[in-house]
Amino acid sequence: MRDSWSKKIFIVLSVALTTGMSSVSVAQDGPILDLGAELEQLKAAPEETHAVTAQTVTKPLANVPPPKENKAAEIAHDKPLHWGYAGHEGPRYWGDLSPEFATCKEGKNQSPIDLRDAQAVGTQGLADLDIRYRDVPLKIENNGHTIQVNYPLGSYIKVGGKRYELLQYHFHTPSEHQKEGFNYPMEVHMVHRDGDGNLAVIGVIFQEGEENQHLNTLLNVLPKQAGKQKIYSALSLNPAHFIPVNTEFYKYSGSLTTPPCSEGVYWMVFKQPVSASAEQIQQFNDVLGENARPVNSINSRSVLKSWSEAVQQEPMYEYY
Repeated sequence: MRDSWSKKIFIVLSVALTTGMSSVSVAQDGPILDLGAELEQLKAAPEETHAVTAQTVTKPLANVPPPKENKAAEIAHDKPLHWGYAGHEGPRYWGDLSPEFATCKEGKNQSPIDLRDAQAVGTQGLADLDIRYRDVPLKIENNGHTIQVNYPLGSYIKVGGKRYELLQYHFHTPSEHQKEGFNYPMEVHMVHRDGDGNLAVIGVIFQEGEENQHLNTLLNVLPKQAGKQKIYSALSLNPAHFIPVNTEFYKYSGSLTTPPCSEGVYWMVFKQPVSASAEQIQQFNDVLGENARPVNSINSRSVLKSWSEAVQQEPMYEYY
């Protein structure tokens, strides 16, 4: 089994590395192996075997009542923690819902934040951002918190030569990051992970304007109810289409914007919004509702921007 894994990994990496693409490109290769799904199936197999063994060993003897157990505690342990965006399960209370969510309340490097040009440090020394995404069959789901499109291995970004695989992209209405103190109507997050488990997220904000033809691919199959992932082999929506023409971006160290709010996330948020029509934004909002976490304090962090402001020359005056 180990040999077969290594062969598949080699196939994925060799396809990605040998494809000639520009810094922001859309590869036209066929779909690649979804190694992540295969690994999940392999992980599930030992659990199923264990369950059968446990059933055989713990079968009660005839006429002997089984020992009393705290079924409520057992059910509560197996039941996933529920959180949301309103009421007593909203962002204000995430840190109190479970010890696992404590960082949502106690963390000092939380996301999202308000991005302001005057407070960000201009620099030309930020690592280059190289985006290499491929066209793959559309895998879409409504997970109860957002509309998410899942991606197989083979699409990635490189930041300063370090590779992060694209895992998924998802949407928030309104935007989670603010610009100059204002929320935009929508934001998409592209979530990546490197081989050591470190996360890097690209954020793109949407403003109301012209229709975005690429969003129609999603809107035509938008799952209105939470449920399992659906796969459309004849459809594809490459998130490279959401990258704005002006590729200036903010960079800062933050967190996941949903529980458990883990920190150490490398954030890159593009300065320039992209457009979507009012009708398209409304269609997303009808399904998502308001699923944006409020902004958090920057605290002692520095927000960098990938551009430096031009030095203003002193105005020249002539007196008559």
